[in-house]
Amino acid sequence: MSIHTKSHAARRLVAVALCAAAALGVHSAYAQGGSEASAATATPAVAASPGADRALAANVRHALKAARKQGLKSSFIRVRARDGVVTLSGVVASQSQIDMATSVAQGVSGVRSVTTRLVIRDDEGIKGSQ
Repeated sequence: MSIHTKSHAARRLVAVALCAAAALGVHSAYAQGGSEASAATATPAVAASPGADRALAANVRHALKAARKQGLKSSFIRVRARDGVVTLSGVVASQSQIDMATSVAQGVSGVRSVTTRLVIRDDEGIKGSQ
């Protein structure tokens, strides 16, 4: 193999490595909640780790708890997360509580979508600290 061929192969390898690094950088920006414009060519992660799912669910729970100041009664709302999809289940007192819980969950960084399986029960049927 001549020096010219080795040099050409080395340049090609560097070009491939740079393209891969650029693609990973865009993917990382997308996964961390970067703007759609900066991640337009990125594909979402195939599967989040169980730790990432637990962290996202904890962040949503924290946001729901913080929304108590705005009137959300979140004690009976269960939160599950998988690959950025959050599922809210449990019981609340009214449709406005469902709407507020859904809105709060959608506002958490890392949430791609929210599935709501909340059921309305009157205040008499909901006991405990809310």
